[in-house]
This record gives sequence, C-alpha cells and structure tokens, in this order.
Amino acid sequence: MNIKSVHLIVAPYHVGILEHRVGAGPRALLAHGLVERLERLGLDVTSSIIMSVDDYEGEIGRSFEIIRRIAEAVAAASAGGHFPIVLAGNCNASVGVAAGLEVEDLGFVWFDAHADLDTPHEAVSGYFDGMGVSMLAGQSWRALMQTIPGHRPLSLHRFIYCGVRDLSEPQRMKLQRSPARVIYGTPLEKADFASRLNEALNDRDFTSAVVHLDLDCLDTSVGRANEYAAPGGLEEMDLLKCFNVISTKLSPVALTVASFNPDLEGGNQIADAGVRAISCLVSGLLRSAA
Repeated sequence: MNIKSVHLIVAPYHVGILEHRVGAGPRALLAHGLVERLERLGLDVTSSIIMSVDDYEGEIGRSFEIIRRIAEAVAAASAGGHFPIVLAGNCNASVGVAAGLEVEDLGFVWFDAHADLDTPHEAVSGYFDGMGVSMLAGQSWRALMQTIPGHRPLSLHRFIYCGVRDLSEPQRMKLQRSPARVIYGTPLEKADFASRLNEALNDRDFTSAVVHLDLDCLDTSVGRANEYAAPGGLEEMDLLKCFNVISTKLSPVALTVASFNPDLEGGNQIADAGVRAISCLVSGLLRSAA
C-alpha cells in the first residue's frame, strides 16, 4: 500500500463513556507525540473525533453507535486515499474498521492478551468489550450488527492472534476449536513471537489486513496497559519485530490501537511503546512501497 497520508480517527470512549478508563488511552497516545512522530516520516496527518453518544441507550446502544460512526469515518478516510489509524478505548472499534473498509479478502492480525470471542450467552464477566471477534465473525449481536454500514461476517480462518494468554478454560477450548491461527504467550517460557508470526503469515489465505493492537498484548514488565493485563506477553522489541514482519508480508489497510488505560502503573511507558509501535508499522509500510 502506497501511504502518503494518515487519518487518525479518535474514539475516546469506554462503552460510550468519554475518557473513562481505557477511553483515556487515545488522549495519552496523542500527548506522547504520535502526530509529530508520523509527520517526521514525511506524512500528512489529519484527524477526526467521534462525537458524544450520550443520547443513545445504555452501554450497548452507545457502543454500537460508536462502531457505526467508526465505520463511516474509516470509509471516508479510505475513499480519500488516507491510511486509517483508529485510536479507540474499546477493541470492538475494529468491528467498525472492517465494515468501513469493505475489502473482499480482508484478514486480521490481532495482538491481544485475550481472544475476544465471547458471546452474550457465554460471557460470565458481563464485559461487553470481550466480544469484538465474535461480532466480526457473525457469532453474536446479529441483529445489531446489521445496523453497521458495510458489515459482512469474516471467517476466523482469516485471523492470526498474537500474544493471547489470559483465558478461562472455556475460552481456551473455544479458541483451540476455531480455525484461527494462535501465537500464545506464556509467563513460563519466552516466546519468539516474530518468528512464529512469520510462519503464520506464510500460510495465510489473505493479503489485505487490519492490524489490531490491544496494548495489553504487551507484557506487564512494560506496564499495565489495562485492568486485564497479564504476564507472558510481548516485550516492546517483540512488538516492533512483529510489525516489521507484517510490513514485509502483508498489505495492511488500517490499524486499530485500543484498550489502554494510561492511569495505571507504567502508563507513560505503555504510551511511549505504543507510539513507537505505530510509527514502526507505518515506517515499514513506507519502506515496502518505496
């Protein structure tokens, strides 16, 4: 993909509540120099913000309206020739990203400590943002998903997970039964994430991909990205190496960065690592297009 400009779509919400918990993550990434870093790569950088959804009913109603608006913003950015980068509170922002792109052979490289495959009849935590991949795969919230412009269910064959490690036993079994490729993290043994991602990408059946970066893919030694962070994840250098692999193997068409609460321990370190990772991916895409 020949990138000349980036459009930042800022969705600073946690279940529709402005800058609450992980909703404050986008602001922190911007405050740590994200725009300036991208501009130093020679790119034009523009931005837009998803406006308040307070008029919508409950966390589900608010969240789906945010997803719909993200889909529209991504569609507009892509039509204008911009590379969309979505800075969001919640991981389900990527549902809107996929819908807005309307790419036929779209895949996902999903960096996350969690599988996000819960459905409403399986989830026991009540955590709505643990369902993003099940929504993308057409397994949950089917009626509301039809209200998202451009949405089409994606096969889990088109998903590569990297860094997953914090799973209940039912979640682990469901993920293992799925056709998704999974690169697990573990606190017991250091994983070579980049090499294993390279192997997984060699077997992929898609060329265009959304890169989804939940910052809790990072190990807790870097910092606590959110309340659900867990040991055994990627160190910053692992993430940068993975992004370099992606830029040589794939044609990323969008990037989502989500699930970062800057008010937790190590928030500044997580923000800096996130900004460097975003810059690394975009820089790699520029090199690949040269």
